[in-house]
Amino acid sequence: MRLSQGHLTLLDECPRRFQHTVLDGLTVPAAPELLAGQQWGDRFHLFMQQREMGLPVADLVANDRELQESWEALRAIAPDLFVCDEIFRQSEHERSRVVNGYWFTVVYDLLRLWGDRGEIVDWKTYLRPKPAAALQRDWQTRLYLYMLVETTDLTPAQVTMTYWFVRTRDRQTQHIAPQCVHIAYTADRHAQTHHDVLRLTTQLSQWQAQGNPLPQVPMGSDRCHRCPFAIRCQRGSAPEPTLMLPALDDIAEIPL
Repeated sequence: MRLSQGHLTLLDECPRRFQHTVLDGLTVPAAPELLAGQQWGDRFHLFMQQREMGLPVADLVANDRELQESWEALRAIAPDLFVCDEIFRQSEHERSRVVNGYWFTVVYDLLRLWGDRGEIVDWKTYLRPKPAAALQRDWQTRLYLYMLVETTDLTPAQVTMTYWFVRTRDRQTQHIAPQCVHIAYTADRHAQTHHDVLRLTTQLSQWQAQGNPLPQVPMGSDRCHRCPFAIRCQRGSAPEPTLMLPALDDIAEIPL
């Protein structure tokens, strides 16, 4: 089975929701306002990818003033991002590795490698940045850094991950003002992530071997109030559509 950071998040938070979403293939329609944000994010990622590849990008920003402003603001505030002095630099870079019988795949928005260090760059198009502490706990951060160490000769201390929130605005001027969160890595965090990946995948294998529905979170959990499968799990009424979505950008459509 192929797994991503989104799958690990579901397994960690609610195994039964993992079953509904991944094993049973159930989907939840996106609320229009959330869908619009996702579409803008897709356009920004495509713009950055085509720019890195040296392909024309004028058409992508011709009718999107906000995208143009975001790009210009990012280039002005972080010129070092676009100084290509690395020995390896690639947009939409994919890495895979089998861990405990499961095939893990990550796709980096931008990977930068030098002789003695590596940096993962991730473009975020949320309107509000997430706190650094929350990002550090996020399975995207954990799995991305873990996979880079596991698939290169770099040590944990030599790799970092930088999130760029490219759509944030200055509170006073309302001009686009990208913000970044820089996350370092350590050997202890690498060991903990390895332990947690083994724990979650071992549990998943055991649950599937038993042939029973995957476990639910305890009755009364706040997660149930925000879950689109609340009725299916006999945990009350379903929430409003705007609260239904998991982190769709973290959960790739992966064949089982």
